[in-house]
Amino acid sequence: MKKRICVTFLAAVLLLVFASPLSAGKKRPHPSKLKYPSLKITTPESTDLAFDNGLEGFLIEDHEIPVVDVVLLLRTYFPEEEKYGLNEMNRWVIRNGGTEAWPSDKLNDELEFLAASIEVVGGDLSTNFYVNCLKKDLPRVLEILADLVMNPAYPEDKVEMKRKTMLEEIRRQNDEPSRVYRREFFRLMYAGHPFGWRASMASVNAITREDLAACHKKYFYPNNSIIGVSGDVTKAEIIGALDKVFGGWQPAEVTIPEVPPFEKKDSENYNYAYMDINQAYMMIGHSGIKVQNPDRCAINIMNFILGGGSFTSWITERVRSEEGLAYSTGSRYGSNAWAKGVFYAYAQTKSDAYSRALQLIIDQIEKMINEGPTEEEVSKAIDSYVNSQVFDYESKSQVVRRLVFLTFEGRPLDSPERDMEKYAAITVDDIRRVSKKYLHPEMLTVLVVGDEAQFDRPLSDFGSVNVIELKEE
Repeated sequence: MKKRICVTFLAAVLLLVFASPLSAGKKRPHPSKLKYPSLKITTPESTDLAFDNGLEGFLIEDHEIPVVDVVLLLRTYFPEEEKYGLNEMNRWVIRNGGTEAWPSDKLNDELEFLAASIEVVGGDLSTNFYVNCLKKDLPRVLEILADLVMNPAYPEDKVEMKRKTMLEEIRRQNDEPSRVYRREFFRLMYAGHPFGWRASMASVNAITREDLAACHKKYFYPNNSIIGVSGDVTKAEIIGALDKVFGGWQPAEVTIPEVPPFEKKDSENYNYAYMDINQAYMMIGHSGIKVQNPDRCAINIMNFILGGGSFTSWITERVRSEEGLAYSTGSRYGSNAWAKGVFYAYAQTKSDAYSRALQLIIDQIEKMINEGPTEEEVSKAIDSYVNSQVFDYESKSQVVRRLVFLTFEGRPLDSPERDMEKYAAITVDDIRRVSKKYLHPEMLTVLVVGDEAQFDRPLSDFGSVNVIELKEE
């Protein structure tokens, strides 16, 4: 009875609200007519951090909740190709091997008890420590972090554990076509360049504990590091806390080689790798740009319209929505701070429809060059792309990480704000100009992975084919 009375009362209230003179007399505009102010991204004010041993970084205070986040980035470099995989192994063993004072089990138990976390991730050019903890536990967690950074134990059993894991991953590297076609495409694109290197059984087996220790001795110094702190801590507090745990961390001369330039001479070429599957996995593309390229923002919008804008992009709409040829398809125009990135389009489709999907993707690239988008498409793309950037600023920790990585890349710290100004000024003519300059359908590297016996058309109809043997190691 009470439930019925409550429901009746709620219905009556809603009726009064929507039937009231104020509601009835006010004409609501159509959503398409709503106007919003231009989105502006402003990086929260940060405080520079600098220490006597050469460690530098940033602090953004945030006293809403008693939590502190820390990121510590150390610059590294590619190992020799014969020992490729060393940096991955090094990061894992540092975190999971612990130190003499904090062996693995003790370290993990302590962090679990404190509800804190320390992660060690990165790539060949950096090793990154990410820390999250309650403010009250910051001194203890920083003590553990500093010991991991300065005194990793590299226990032999953990080295062998990671080796076995990496070898097993290599053994199974051809199990999933989604991994195969991406790996082989970037090998083709970055042939002869460290960006194209991949770990092998031989390279992983060649890595020793002494190699890991030598890597640490070569790069792990405060003057080769950038630190970012955000959360419930003041400048005086964090300087005191970091001085206490890193005070004995001595600087040294560190030489980081320049990443070799990537100057691939693009030319039309077709590549095929056999896999016993009833689908075709395709990637096509050519050299991209460096992140410093002044046309980068216009290129991003061009690619958003072409294939990067999910269901609104030309490639997705044509290949997936209209033709039903692919569940996953799209494009990306890559940029990199050290060497050129790669532009590529991709699709996973039925084997007996691969040539149709391939031609449709190429058609959309040529359409972008020859016709270009409409003003409405450009306007919508800019709004969607720019609005998506706000998710990079959801927390102060994300902002601090961005400052750290902008410093690492050698880019101005106000790059995001500059980008917003550039996006706001982009016109249809800009998109048409960059599409003609940076899209090259006549110089595509094409890779198709699948079973050619099931193809609707031989790949050789398009041009001479290079066959890639997927070796089992």
